[in-house]
Amino acid sequence: MEDRTEHWTAAPGLEAWLAQVSAVPDGAWEPMRRAMDPWRQARCARYRREEDRRRCILADALARRALSALTGADPAAIRLEREPSGRLLAPGLGVRFSLSHSGDLVLCAAAPFPVGADVQRFRSLSPALERLARRAGCPPGDPAAFFRWWTRREAAGKLTGAGLSPAPLPEGLRFWDRDLRHGGERYALSLCARGEELSPPALESLPESW
Repeated sequence: MEDRTEHWTAAPGLEAWLAQVSAVPDGAWEPMRRAMDPWRQARCARYRREEDRRRCILADALARRALSALTGADPAAIRLEREPSGRLLAPGLGVRFSLSHSGDLVLCAAAPFPVGADVQRFRSLSPALERLARRAGCPPGDPAAFFRWWTRREAAGKLTGAGLSPAPLPEGLRFWDRDLRHGGERYALSLCARGEELSPPALESLPESW
């Protein structure tokens, strides 16, 4: 996997990686696709747009890189599966992970405990998203506030398996939130884990512009 990837430690045991779709050489996509599990290949192939397929492929490659870095496993030998709740897992490695992609960025968080991650590019809200923003109590006409809310909810949903919902969040969750600028666009990023034993956030180690 040849790309520009940022890695940082959000808290002891919680690692995160951020990669750029546009930085992957054209010749790297097919080898990355062939390295995927068949069901993941099929999932990526269902996307109609090439940019969506590429985000899906890079997310898979980034997960393998992250899991290999934490466990020493051969990336080519790592198998990915999906739980009934939709959460991804890598059997036998003892590490949980979460993936997200939006715009030019792909995010992976991994830890020895359940974790959720989400990244969203700021953009204009569709009528459906405007309705969701109103339900969530976000300020009218403020897409940035909505996508910050969305990333938190998505990260929590991936952690718990509950999906995106405006319902109150479960107690005991800790978040690491950050706004990013990349390629002239703005993004919101959120990581989520359980437990009071986790150290304070350390997302300041991730550059604001990248």
